Amino acid sequence: MKFFLVSAYLIFSAVNSLYAQYTPRAVGGYAVFTIPFEGDSVTFAVVAKPGELKAKKPVFLFRQGSLPIPLFTINPKNNRPSLTELPISCYDHETEYYSIMIAKPGVPVIENDAYLDTLFTTRNNPKPAMYPPTYQAHNYLDYYVRQTNAVLKFVLQQPWADTKRVVLAGGSEGYGVAIKTAYSNPNVTHLIAFSGFLDGRQQGIIREERMKGYTGEYTQEQAQQSVEGLQQRWSQICADSLNTSAKVGDPNRTHYSFSIDFRGYLLALTIPILISYGTADIGATSNDVLPLEFARRGKKNLAIKAYPNHDHTFYKLTFDDKGKIISKVYNGVAVEKDYFQWLNEH
Repeated sequence: MKFFLVSAYLIFSAVNSLYAQYTPRAVGGYAVFTIPFEGDSVTFAVVAKPGELKAKKPVFLFRQGSLPIPLFTINPKNNRPSLTELPISCYDHETEYYSIMIAKPGVPVIENDAYLDTLFTTRNNPKPAMYPPTYQAHNYLDYYVRQTNAVLKFVLQQPWADTKRVVLAGGSEGYGVAIKTAYSNPNVTHLIAFSGFLDGRQQGIIREERMKGYTGEYTQEQAQQSVEGLQQRWSQICADSLNTSAKVGDPNRTHYSFSIDFRGYLLALTIPILISYGTADIGATSNDVLPLEFARRGKKNLAIKAYPNHDHTFYKLTFDDKGKIISKVYNGVAVEKDYFQWLNEH
């Protein structure tokens, strides 16, 4: 038994040593790490050149939304890579935080703008090559939670990471990843989650379809028909919830895993929480009830920021007299500034 314990300790120490000593590579102005993870690897980027990872700073780890989007995109203006989905305001806080993003599994780490254009313009008729089997097999909530925890474990062993302040943020699909990771990881000190469906993905989609019966997009009868179709589809997903065989789009396992109620995870947390969403993002208005749930339990660690007439990606919408959208203006940077201001206050 003593020999077993000594051997186990030596193996554990060797793994920790490997994690602690890993050397990053430079990609543009970023330090990029690839570390072992579940028999494969996970790649992530830190907003800092490798030689700049010296000063100890807090960590701001951001989990992006859905789709097989590459970690880096080549900027056609300067032919340099930039993190595709990192909130732009993170660059205004480089002296305060090390901002981090994690690559999606099986997706190219670096691509050009044309790749993104094709990905977005073919969403209704997706190209199978853009949905690699590795991505499809690992594109589910608990995998992303484990992936995030593995990156945090590595990062928080580095001398440049200030373990006293670890901010976890996520939007859209990343909303659920951030929430469940914060619930599972006691090292997280602050949580920011936005543009997510509190009661789950399928529930949010049903809510959106129901609302179309009131906005004039559908008749009430059409809305009811759509809702019933989604309910039937959900029964099919539940009957084969671990299936990842879809060649394009989200397989059953993805959809099933993100269609859970997140309020229990949020209510279990004692760290400061900020939840943000646009009121024109119908599925995300499920977050309206969170202050009631927290107040019922006497909890005061929640802040809610709702943006009137803003959609899922924080475009501010203008409507005509009949309720149809006539213009939209991107306001996401202001939203980012708001959550960094919240961080300054907490």
